[in-house]
Amino acid sequence: MLEIQLAGNKLQFVGKLDCNTVVAHWPFKLLEQLPAEAEFDLAGLAHVDTAGLAWLLQQLAQAKQRGINVVLLNMPQQLRSLAAVSDVLTLLPVR
Repeated sequence: MLEIQLAGNKLQFVGKLDCNTVVAHWPFKLLEQLPAEAEFDLAGLAHVDTAGLAWLLQQLAQAKQRGINVVLLNMPQQLRSLAAVSDVLTLLPVR
């Protein structure tokens, strides 16, 4: 299960970001509610797979197209390692 909650300019992710959960968040309607400066707080992620990483990259690209500057907060080590192995770590705007 994956829960994504909007609190001000921050989206809080809780649960698993994987091939089974991203389907429920496609298309990702919460992007339409974000201000020009937004944060994705990933502290609550328990598991991420390659489908979850691809979904996250897609949302970052869509946000950029909408003129939304997103920063990732509290990126779990598993996601960082997966992004490094996939050679996309530099594409993630981590703070």
